[in-house]
Amino acid sequence: MSYSSLRKKSDLLLVSKVKIGLLRQFLINLQANVVKKNFLHLASMEQRKADENVLRLVEEQKREKEAAMNKILTLEKELDAKQKLELEITEFKGKMKVMNHIEGKDDNGVQHKMKEMQEELEEKEEEMGNMESMNTTLTGKERQMNDELQKARKTLI
Repeated sequence: MSYSSLRKKSDLLLVSKVKIGLLRQFLINLQANVVKKNFLHLASMEQRKADENVLRLVEEQKREKEAAMNKILTLEKELDAKQKLELEITEFKGKMKVMNHIEGKDDNGVQHKMKEMQEELEEKEEEMGNMESMNTTLTGKERQMNDELQKARKTLI
């Protein structure tokens, strides 16, 4: 019976067959150390996996933060465009009120200008409605994607 075969088998029955007390105690300690080593190895592997998961989550968090910052910038640009459009609409409405007060019944030039301004105002209002509709759609899609991302994250954890 060789030392390596005892170590490989790690069999308590085999150790109990050894009659010499010190040798038996040595083999028991050796077996205990092998078991501890195996547990430590498993624990270090689990720790490594946990560390890898944490790093992956940190990277994912970074990407999400960057995407959120880009979304904020996009929304700010959309808000600026919307405010500009609202200002133009208000300006046109004001000009039309002024033209209505100035307007003479016989003045074809003023009436033509009023008609042009009314058409432009309608175009701007339609553009504003389209922009709001697109913004609502994009916001809904973003929420849906965020919900899916949160579900995936919970699944990973």
